[in-house]
Amino acid sequence: MRWVLGSLALILGFGGSLFLLENALGTQRDLPLACLPGPLPREAALYSNGALEIPLCRKARVRMVLEGTLAQGRGPWAMVVEGGRVLWQGEVRGRREVRVEATGEGTLALAFTNDLYQPPEDRNLFLRELTVEPR
Repeated sequence: MRWVLGSLALILGFGGSLFLLENALGTQRDLPLACLPGPLPREAALYSNGALEIPLCRKARVRMVLEGTLAQGRGPWAMVVEGGRVLWQGEVRGRREVRVEATGEGTLALAFTNDLYQPPEDRNLFLRELTVEPR
């Protein structure tokens, strides 16, 4: 009888732990993504997959001049996101100007998602210029 009660307690404890762990580590879709204002980058280089945060935190028209280096005939795939919204995405071959309207409701970010390094080819993404105008 003790063995059965001990096993039952172990199973309930383990199940409860998994439930609490899933809730603790799960995504909170109802919470807004906070934006903390800070200095804006003038230029940046992304040499591998990643993102550059642009702590704008206000309504604005944003102009970015991007430059990409090709590898295997393809340029870097870039995305401009604000909070959970994609404002722009596309391949950057050579220089490309991107304009987006920021709402200020989340952190603005420039993401690079398809890095490739096979010498002598190296796919990279560069932010050459960032201009922000109030809306």
